[in-house]
Formats: sequence, structure tokens, C-alpha cells
Amino acid sequence: MLHTFRADHRFRSRIELALHGIEQSLAEGPLATLDTKTLRRVDSDEQRSGSKPLLTLRSEDGKAYAFKQCEPPLAAAEEAAYRLRRLGRRPAVPARALSLDLDGSGAFPGLLKPFVEFNVSAELESDTTTWTPEQRAVMLLEHAWEWFLDNLDTNTSQYALMGPLKLPVNIDWDRAFFSDGRSELSRFAKYKPALPNARTFLYADYVAGKIELPLWLLADEARRIRRLPKAEVKKILAHYASIRFESETERERFVARARMRQRGIEREVAVFMRLLWSERRSLQHPAGGAGEWLRRRLIAFWADWQRVLNAVLRGPIGVGARRAVSLFRGFRVKPSATPEGTDKLPTAELDVPPKSA
Repeated sequence: MLHTFRADHRFRSRIELALHGIEQSLAEGPLATLDTKTLRRVDSDEQRSGSKPLLTLRSEDGKAYAFKQCEPPLAAAEEAAYRLRRLGRRPAVPARALSLDLDGSGAFPGLLKPFVEFNVSAELESDTTTWTPEQRAVMLLEHAWEWFLDNLDTNTSQYALMGPLKLPVNIDWDRAFFSDGRSELSRFAKYKPALPNARTFLYADYVAGKIELPLWLLADEARRIRRLPKAEVKKILAHYASIRFESETERERFVARARMRQRGIEREVAVFMRLLWSERRSLQHPAGGAGEWLRRRLIAFWADWQRVLNAVLRGPIGVGARRAVSLFRGFRVKPSATPEGTDKLPTAELDVPPKSA
């Protein structure tokens, strides 16, 4: 038992050290005080797989940024998620919600983020037996945050593999609070029926007995989230709610739900872990009967079907569809009615970093 404790401690220490290094590399830097009037557009043929229109910018000091056109509540959600993650000392790409005049036609709402270097072609596979133990462990940490922040839009392309251990870091949080803090903690919960989460594969392989998981890390991360400073959490949530909801009553109810989510996360995670253990035992030591055999087959079919969906969505068909949606949204997003603090961005012929967040 002592040997196991020491091995677990070394494993956790190695992960924490790597995460700390990634967190430091993603420090906010000049983004919070950046004068957007110094930004210049960069011509780029680079295509990202996301469905939001993305514009490449560069400041006078040569730093590259990405401006993602989206509605103010989506931008506010990602900014709030970034603030909460930083509060918990977890890696997060800095995000600043604002409006920019892109072409002189008005101020478009969106989200400004720095470019982050990573290999965009390297993604987590749907077969989690190919993941490293560290990658699987960090996905457990991420799951605790994704439930707390009510973000189920977490397919494999949402994670950048960063640092020497190639740890997965969620780089896209604009769908945080998508159900206003009502989503359940379940391995079957998804943002859209046809869009598998990365953790969909993780837990499917775990209950099937293909991999082992240090679920104690999930419980530890729940404790970290529960211990976040209550006053600061409330302040961040209230700012998001002021943008997301029109009425004061709706804002107060959302903040109350989110804070209840924080207070109860350890209990929810404990129930979730017991369900996983129970399902794993029942699949490895099944009882007799046609009903039990059918149930096992349905679970296996569901897991296989998720991999089929992922292959289609991550393939040429899915990439083409997202580019079409991004183009359509680029025409559809309306300029902001309050252009204060915005600036028209002239185009500049500059080199573009090949990788971005």
C-alpha cells in the first residue's frame, strides 16, 4: 500500500508540474490592457475546423491574436470560464469579450484570444488505449471543470495537446453554461446527439475494462473546485449573468444554481464514480439471462456508434460542413449597437503562425 501511495504521489506531482508550466505559458500578458486600435488584420488562408468566423490579427509589438466572431453571451461565457479556471490555477487560454469594427461596417461582437502554438493536426484518438496515462488522468480533471462550467461541447478537437507530456487542455469554452447550470453529470451527457465528447470514449473504454482510470483524481479536482473563493466565483458568475440574462430575477437564479453546483460537486462526483464502478463490474461479471446479454450488446453498440460519428465529423464531410457554417455565420453576425471602444482594423501583409487556439 505504501508503494502504491508513493507511486500515486509521483504520478500526481508529475502532472501538476506539467500543468503549472502550461498555465504559466498561457498567462494573460498584455491581453487585458491591449489597445485594440493597434491591431492589424493579417491575410491568411489558414482554415480552422471550428464553426465560428475567425480573424487573424497582430499588434504593433508583433504578437498574434485571433478574433472569433460570436454573440456577446458566447464571448462572455468563454471569458468567465477563463477567469474561473485561472482562479483554480488550471491552464486556460486568455479570453477577452469585446467588439471590433472589422471592415468599417460596424462593430462586430466577439472574443479576442492570443494565438497559442500547438500542433492542430494532433488530436486525441477515439481509442483511448492509445492515450498516455497522463492524458487520461488530465481528462478526468477536465471533466470536473466541464461539469462545473456546464460545458458539454468537448469533442476531441477542443483539446490542444500541450507541454512535454502532451496534456489535453480545453481551448474553447464559449459553450460554457449552455444549459444555464442544469446539465447532469453522466458519461452519456452530450452537447448534441451527433457530437461525441472526448470523455465519451474515455468512460466507454473504462467500463468495458479496456483501460484503468485514477478516479481519485476526479474526486480531488471536485474538491479543488468546491474550495474556490466564493466571493470571487460569485463576482465572475454575476458579470456573465448580466450579459446572458435580461431580467434581474433570471440573473440571480442562474448565479444561485451555479454556486449550488460548486457546493455540491463533490457529492455529484461521488455518485458518478459509484455508477461507473457498478457498470464496470456488471459488464465484467455479467449475470445470466437474455435481458442482461441484450443490455451489454446495446452498451457496446452505443460505444461503437460514437466512434463512427466521430470519424464522420472529424473527416472531410464534417470539416467541410463546419467551414460552410463559419462562412454563413460570418455574413449573419450583426454589428454591435454599441461600438464604444472599438476600432476599424486595416489589413497588413504579415506572416501567420501555423498553429492557433
